[in-house]
Amino acid sequence: MARLTASDMVDIVRDSLGGETSETLSDARILRYINQSYLELCSSYGFDQLQKSDTFTTTSGTVDYELSFDDIIEIHALIDETNKFTLWTMNEFEYNEYTQGNAQSGSPSHWLIHGVGDNDRWKIRLWPTPNGTYTVRVHYAMKPTELVQSPTATSPIIPEQWDDSIIYRAVARGWAMLGDDEKATSWRRMARSTDQAAYQTTYHPSRIKTRIGSRVGSALRDV
Repeated sequence: MARLTASDMVDIVRDSLGGETSETLSDARILRYINQSYLELCSSYGFDQLQKSDTFTTTSGTVDYELSFDDIIEIHALIDETNKFTLWTMNEFEYNEYTQGNAQSGSPSHWLIHGVGDNDRWKIRLWPTPNGTYTVRVHYAMKPTELVQSPTATSPIIPEQWDDSIIYRAVARGWAMLGDDEKATSWRRMARSTDQAAYQTTYHPSRIKTRIGSRVGSALRDV
């Protein structure tokens, strides 16, 4: 059985919304609900298929760096590849406490997200201010490429067990737009149930453990 495409999903969502006509609910609007649902899932679960990294290079005396890529959901880590060192995270309050108006220079040891740059991409601030050229690798979860219907209909890159989760969320959005909150809630509940089943069948041992528990017990569950 072939993988569902964006066109398949649009048809299924329309049927689940009572066959609403394109005059009141266009394909483009349904596809938007599908892509919103797709992004919601990818933002909630650490899919291995969405892990990515890229680099930027520091300049002596420059503290802020606008990233050259704009497909970030969440940054996991920054690695100083020049010194083989993982940078620690900090927030704006800590940065101000550390600097007290005097941003020391040296090999960076901390980082924070500091707004966006001129091109509306995320901007990274380093501390101390780099005193030389360093290659910094950014490990992050990326946004999935939006599904399209033309010229060729595309499919999600996450495991297909999650297709129903995407569809059910899109249907919930549709019913909410049509003013039926009861049906919207019901479809959202179905989506959460489907999430649980999909998670169990697509779990990968490489995923970092974030829940409390014995490491030995966790290892045995992965056997």
